[in-house]
Amino acid sequence: MLITTALGIYPMLFSLWMSFVEYDLLRINQFGTPFVGLDNYVEVFSDPRFVQTLFNTIIFTILAVAATLGFGLLLSQVLNANYRGRTAMRMLVCVPWFVPPAVASAIWMWLLNTDRSPINFLLQDAGLITSNIRWLTDSATWGPFSIPMMSIVAVRVWNGLPFAVIFLLAALQSIPRSLYEAAEVDGASLWQKFWYVTLPMLRPVLAILITLLVIGGLGSFEINYIMTGGGPQNLTNIMAVYSYQQAFSFYRFDLASAASGMIFIMTGFISIFYLRSQLKRVA
Repeated sequence: MLITTALGIYPMLFSLWMSFVEYDLLRINQFGTPFVGLDNYVEVFSDPRFVQTLFNTIIFTILAVAATLGFGLLLSQVLNANYRGRTAMRMLVCVPWFVPPAVASAIWMWLLNTDRSPINFLLQDAGLITSNIRWLTDSATWGPFSIPMMSIVAVRVWNGLPFAVIFLLAALQSIPRSLYEAAEVDGASLWQKFWYVTLPMLRPVLAILITLLVIGGLGSFEINYIMTGGGPQNLTNIMAVYSYQQAFSFYRFDLASAASGMIFIMTGFISIFYLRSQLKRVA
């Protein structure tokens, strides 16, 4: 409790306090930290960069969570089956989880480098492309989507997929085999067994997993900051990176705290929604 208070609760409360005062590091010696109320929140929402960043964060989270859940459900089914080499497959799937996000970002920056990307070399050898794809620097957009955003999402999914697979695999192993046998007796197909047996039994675990993935997506930082720094043209910027930039590039800790406050509000809302649903189930 002491460690949680010192490293978690106190910094969070101090950051919230800074979001309601003027905390400009370049002016603090002269003007101090006067209370400004909601002015910092008004200022960040008046910044078109922040509005785009907020939208980017939502898109990034939705894509990353959806892809992680989809691949997680598929891979957990594969890893739950009986075949030779299953243990080795499980270890391979878990490998990205052992790679710190900073190291994973460095690896993928090389893999997605425009001029030296082995992915581009393979695609050119296969005749699928004629020029290098600018995975992290292409500023072309299709609505809310862009190649850099999809590349960052792919790296996020790669790094976080083992977490989802382990969750779902543990849940799959707890489902009684008799339920599948009963479904087979009733003539259920593979898809029907998945839809009417597997998914309902996974619902409690899916609720927890989705909550954790959404909270992690809204607060994501390392991959976006290291790989693109929010660029090109703010296309991959998310709220945690925006907050970091305000604090350590412009020394506006008040605006950084206001941006972080929005992450806190959004993740808090998700947590409250989950807890209410769980309490209703218990009641």
